[in-house]
Amino acid sequence: MTRTGAVARRCLLMLLLACLPPLQSSGTAGEPRFNETELKAAYLYNFAYFVTWPTTHKEFLFCSYANSPVTGVLAKLIEGERVNDLPMQMVIDPIPEQLHECQVIYIPAQQERILAATLEFVRPFPVLTVSDITDFEHRGGMIRLANDGLRVQPVIQLKNVTRIGLTISSKLLRSSRLIE
Repeated sequence: MTRTGAVARRCLLMLLLACLPPLQSSGTAGEPRFNETELKAAYLYNFAYFVTWPTTHKEFLFCSYANSPVTGVLAKLIEGERVNDLPMQMVIDPIPEQLHECQVIYIPAQQERILAATLEFVRPFPVLTVSDITDFEHRGGMIRLANDGLRVQPVIQLKNVTRIGLTISSKLLRSSRLIE
């Protein structure tokens, strides 16, 4: 098995596990197999496969911020990976002029102070915005990664996603909570 295949399978497994009721590990009730950070990174990684963008780029860019533990895990997951023949790359601490080049922007709760400005800047561009900030989906964001006890579930604001021409796979929609 190649490294790429192993990483892809692990991420898919993590995504599937996130969609199921909380699982036990090592026989200890209530102890999750993956931590919240790993699950959020797995979702971000898999959004590259379950979302369709209207334009083609030379590379698939994830943008995030260094002060989030999710950023480090995601950077390891995408290292050397490709989606639709595009190499995956990570932009850490993007400057505003870079944001429209990203396919996925993750705005962690630690960066809530830049939320409004970031969302306003990328509003006209086909950029998937993701966060774990409370009410993100009602503040103009597209997908909030909600912590539901021992699992993470995407909360998708469909009008924000479709307004700029992004399409989400029915597989992702079925495992998510939808806001219309």
